[in-house]
Amino acid sequence: MSVDAAALGIQPHIEEMTYASRLLYLEGHNDINNGQISYRIGDKIWIRRGFLGWEETTDQDFICIDFDGNRLEGEGAIPSEWPLHTEMYRVREDINCIIHSHPPYAMIFSATDLPLKAVTHDATPIMNTARFTLTTNTVTNKPVAQQVALASGKSNTMLLKNHGIVAAGKSVPEAVCWSIVLENACKLQLLAESTGVPYSSTEGIEIKTKSKIIFGTTAIREYWSYWCRKVDRHFNNG
Repeated sequence: MSVDAAALGIQPHIEEMTYASRLLYLEGHNDINNGQISYRIGDKIWIRRGFLGWEETTDQDFICIDFDGNRLEGEGAIPSEWPLHTEMYRVREDINCIIHSHPPYAMIFSATDLPLKAVTHDATPIMNTARFTLTTNTVTNKPVAQQVALASGKSNTMLLKNHGIVAAGKSVPEAVCWSIVLENACKLQLLAESTGVPYSSTEGIEIKTKSKIIFGTTAIREYWSYWCRKVDRHFNNG
């Protein structure tokens, strides 16, 4: 089946996903298994191909699939965790982009029973981060993926026990923002815990106030512009 990508307007989102992939590498989300980023338009999903480093991603590395994981267009391996994406999109009409990655501090945090606290600004927009504990395995079949989707509730961030994270948003920049702040929040709270002394965190109305100021629509747009410049500096000068 041929997909008219131009008519669907996917190219700008593919370009954003390429930037996002390279940024995730720079932000330390890379491991031997890497992860995926996807974007959906209607009943079609564009997902980064498997067996590829985040930093190696180009605009040619995205495969179009349907909600049953069938290839509609594109070359390369369809990642085995495609059900995680399709099943979340199936129940979450509020999101268009999903990132699944394995950043080290979030993986460690997911292995604990620690409640996420707003130790720094990073955690304020993700205090409702969901947790998935049914399995620590990869999410490669629909029944488990459906449980992940249900566990996400209305949250845009999730910790998968001993596995990694899921970050979702209406746009690529939004999903990227949540993936970055979740890893930072986990890292800084684990550092606070490691001191062995009591520490404070933001609570109550201040959480919402900070989140609105620091992570509003305009702020995320400016953060995205900076992150794109960061990617350009690294990959164009390296």
